[in-house]
Amino acid sequence: MPGRYKGLALSAILIAVLYLLYTGIRKGDAYTSTNEYCNSCHVHNHNYSSWNKSIHHRNDSVKAGCVDCHLPPRGQGYYQAKIKAGLNDLYAYHFKDHDSIDWLAKSQTDQAQRHVFKNSCIQCHPDLFPQSLSEKGQKGHLKYHLNPTKMHCIECHLHTGHTPDYKSLIRPVKTTSTDTIYQHSHTIKKLANFTETIPNSRLSFTMIAIPGGATTFRENNQQTEINISAFFIGEIEVSWNLYLLFLSETEGQGRNEKSVDGISGATPPWGNPDQGWGMGSRPAITMTHHAATVFCQWLSQKTGKSYRLPTEAEWERAAQMATKDRLITKETANYDTQSTIEPSDVNSDAIGARNLFGNVKEFCADSYTEDRMSYYSKFKNDPVILDSLSAEHVIKGGSFKSDRDELRPTQRESTQTERWLRTDPQMPKSIWWYSDCNDVGFRVVLPYQPE
Repeated sequence: MPGRYKGLALSAILIAVLYLLYTGIRKGDAYTSTNEYCNSCHVHNHNYSSWNKSIHHRNDSVKAGCVDCHLPPRGQGYYQAKIKAGLNDLYAYHFKDHDSIDWLAKSQTDQAQRHVFKNSCIQCHPDLFPQSLSEKGQKGHLKYHLNPTKMHCIECHLHTGHTPDYKSLIRPVKTTSTDTIYQHSHTIKKLANFTETIPNSRLSFTMIAIPGGATTFRENNQQTEINISAFFIGEIEVSWNLYLLFLSETEGQGRNEKSVDGISGATPPWGNPDQGWGMGSRPAITMTHHAATVFCQWLSQKTGKSYRLPTEAEWERAAQMATKDRLITKETANYDTQSTIEPSDVNSDAIGARNLFGNVKEFCADSYTEDRMSYYSKFKNDPVILDSLSAEHVIKGGSFKSDRDELRPTQRESTQTERWLRTDPQMPKSIWWYSDCNDVGFRVVLPYQPE
């Protein structure tokens, strides 16, 4: 009997210990799963404040907290992921230089996929086609339904959890009583730098004069000389200020385009076109080559001139002059970083332009071909390659993502339309906005036509 009682006593003690352990784990899990606890260890308070403004928090039904998105559902590796995340956060909190952490890079899609779990999204949103879903949402969710292993929810909903509605930013720049409202565009009298003014707005921008002449082009051990007529090129890439004015005057609603004085307008952007980096004088990004071309038509109509995208030959002539006897450095170019910058953040180059290299890749008018030199050897005067069978166009200059070695006048790349529209849910795909490219923009040129 004593042995029996001893066994019962040990069993009772074991059950009590297990119960206390289980209760402790449950309470510990609950305590460490609160949003306040997560924020007490994390050092990026801006994410906590933006979550408070997001639809995940500001709604009258279910509020999604930190662990609802940043851990997998229970029974699907929840505790393993929590332990791993907790250890990483503790290490970062105590041993890392908090100022050196690049939160902007961590908020981009490729990195965000590592700490947002798709199964958690599906657990909260099992019905992909609720009655309240918009037509655009239906198209997007249908595409996901057909390709669930190839897509992640945050490819379309990247800013849902931590960013307020950015659609309110897509508005023209407001004027005040102290602003100068331009009545006329600039009148060109000679080949010299000038400030273009947009009638009925307060916006202006500088155009830099590029003299005409013979220019030598080299590529793959080939060399040829061509003649390029004089032209003007934008001091900076087309800014959000200017692009938003274009949108405000021409933007169509949904898929129904409208025409303003003969210019068909862009549809509203899908998602947050400025990536949360800011607008203002920063370069406008994520528009398609088609949209950039239509912008030039609009600008030409507003000013009574003939603005357009530069030919590759024109862009390269300007780039050769900009880098003559000068190295490309961080003082004159934004490269190997995580976002665009304002023009004033760099010094001007030898021709007076800013960010001709880096910041954003710039559209050219030319269709992309691997063998441009054979074309240049035949057409020596102001060559431009226009191939109706090619869907891709030349882009030049590199971007903020580029390495310094990629910033050369001769460096050339191609647009990648299919890849840059991969997550666009619209059918057919948008002709106005890229859904998967955030480092392409453009600057304008204007042919010089002497009187």
